[in-house]
Amino acid sequence: MKKRTFTPLFLLIFIMQLLFFNIIPVNATTYGRISSIDGLRLRNGPGTSKYSKLDSIPHNTIVTILEQNIKTDDNSTGCGTGLWHKVQYNNQTGYACSRYIEIQEPIEDEEEIPDSDISKMTDEEFEAYLTNQGFPETYKVKLRELHKKHPNWVFVGIKTKNNWKDTLKNQNVAGRSTYQSTSSSSQGYLSTEEGFYDWYTDKFKAQDAQTWFQASNETIAYYLDPRNFLTEDGIFMFEDLNYYSSYQTANAVKAILYTDFYTDLIPYYIEAATKYNVSPIYLAALSRQEVGLNGGYAVNGNTSSYCSVDYTGYYNFYNIQATAATKPVCNGLKYAKEQGWNTKQKAIVGGAGWIVSGYIDAAQNTPYFQKFNTSINSNKGYWHQYMSNVRAVASSAKTTKISYTSMGIIDYPIVFQIPIYEGIPNETTLPKQGNPNNWLKTLTVNNTSVTNFDSEETNYKVTVTDDTTTITIGATTINANAKVNGTGKITLTENTTTANIIVTAQNGNTRTYTLTIIKSNSTNENENDNEEKPIEPEKPNEPVIIYPTPNETVINSGYKITNETYITNFTLGSTVQGAIAKLQKANKYASINITNSNDKAKTSGSLVTGDKITIVSGENTQTYIVIIYGDNNGDGEITILDLANIQKHLLKKSTLTGNFAKSADTNKDGKITILDLANIQKHLLKKSNISQS
Repeated sequence: MKKRTFTPLFLLIFIMQLLFFNIIPVNATTYGRISSIDGLRLRNGPGTSKYSKLDSIPHNTIVTILEQNIKTDDNSTGCGTGLWHKVQYNNQTGYACSRYIEIQEPIEDEEEIPDSDISKMTDEEFEAYLTNQGFPETYKVKLRELHKKHPNWVFVGIKTKNNWKDTLKNQNVAGRSTYQSTSSSSQGYLSTEEGFYDWYTDKFKAQDAQTWFQASNETIAYYLDPRNFLTEDGIFMFEDLNYYSSYQTANAVKAILYTDFYTDLIPYYIEAATKYNVSPIYLAALSRQEVGLNGGYAVNGNTSSYCSVDYTGYYNFYNIQATAATKPVCNGLKYAKEQGWNTKQKAIVGGAGWIVSGYIDAAQNTPYFQKFNTSINSNKGYWHQYMSNVRAVASSAKTTKISYTSMGIIDYPIVFQIPIYEGIPNETTLPKQGNPNNWLKTLTVNNTSVTNFDSEETNYKVTVTDDTTTITIGATTINANAKVNGTGKITLTENTTTANIIVTAQNGNTRTYTLTIIKSNSTNENENDNEEKPIEPEKPNEPVIIYPTPNETVINSGYKITNETYITNFTLGSTVQGAIAKLQKANKYASINITNSNDKAKTSGSLVTGDKITIVSGENTQTYIVIIYGDNNGDGEITILDLANIQKHLLKKSTLTGNFAKSADTNKDGKITILDLANIQKHLLKKSNISQS
């Protein structure tokens, strides 16, 4: 970028504009921060008297300024200076008082922006460069557009160590790719696979804290696919995280961490960048992503009222090691105390060192590779990721782009390392929003429940007398947001009538239950008793039913039998109703009964170690004991309590026996050893899952 020079004529025209015009248009995009603690009103005109409120802009929000210093035209005094900025906020254009908007100053244009080699290429040379980097056409089409807008940007192709199919499979592991959901509209992005969701109860199983759930395979694929983020916002998830001091300055960091909370902390991010050769922009965006703009328990130095252990005086600006089912920040602070991060400087600089040694030095030197560890240069497994949040890097990338734009460094020669997957599909899309449950809870005919109704099954037969002319079908859904069509009064004009009850989930997915209504001749059986009845032909011999044995039932359902007593191969979180449905699908003649370890009937909830499953098939009856490997306390989950039980067993402080001893033998070698302890540790750290087979 060349330095600007101003001629006397230009200066004269510019001064005249200042004298004769109240409105000064902004030629380049300018950003401002809402400085008012109480936020700021967005109005449909520059004044408070005759212009109404459009919205409220929260404190610290960054807005785009379209025009500056517009003088009010309604004689209102509510703005102090009387000057207004025309701004854009949340896709709305309106006016806000300039007194409470702090302009985000760009970097002074003291030096020319250095040109990258890419910017000097002809179109043909750039095309050849993309080909040499290994980018397929589906990548190239988006990279061409980015190159036109930002010719200095450098795109580097990085091959992945596994193909698309294997990578996606390894990302769809419990706890490895999560999505935060606090409303039914976002439940369409969650996994409904067994162990993550129960269709009968419409309950998703939390993977971390109370609002983080396993993302669906389709959702993971969308965020894994680099092409979905080859945009001006998304591209920054591929930014090389090494330190480029020419444009990654303290001002650029301040553009991200612009609140009063961070005012005195900006130098520490530059110190960390210099010491560890890591981008301070990345560190700042990560802090903002993990602990917010105004801090929280992880960084306010006072946790006496939050954690059961007092970690007052310790800080963790990147939420390192902050994993747990509840209050994960407390685990992060525990780690901070172990590391001696008892000042904000130590936490910011020391945490950066941890990130560099654990991730950037392991070829996870982009935000993308820190979430999805797929680079061919990495020597660690898929499990080695900085966060489970499948959307995290997309969010932080947008923050980085806004910062670079506001600081005027968006066109510097920024390096992006973009993964290339073999076998990637033509495109990936997000699933539809809304709860996915389209199952019926009840199905009735004339207010009587259909015999053997099971929400998972969709075909039923109902017999009525042959003089029946109408019936009334009723149905309720498991999820309150689902809609039902096909219920109400049905006219029967034929001996056999088929009715379809269609359930549409909140996300639009449909499920059809088919009800076949058959008229019988029961009302005519006793009529004309005195009439001679035709002789019925002799019926052929009834077929002999061969009932599968209980063992065959178990095996055909996909479960396993060990030591002739135990039933295994359940996914963590498997439900009672789901197990019954599987077993009955394998043997439609079987009667399935499930009780807990105290022989009390169990009709709902998750299966746990010690539950008993009794299968009656023909004249054969067999009872099996459920084993969930790793669940050695019988709560159906693998937690730190199970780890403690094995530790006590190995130290001979207490002894695991019976079903719990069987469950504790996680490597199935017939004994409880340090290897079983290690398996649970790896499971809790999400490095590997305990096999249930």
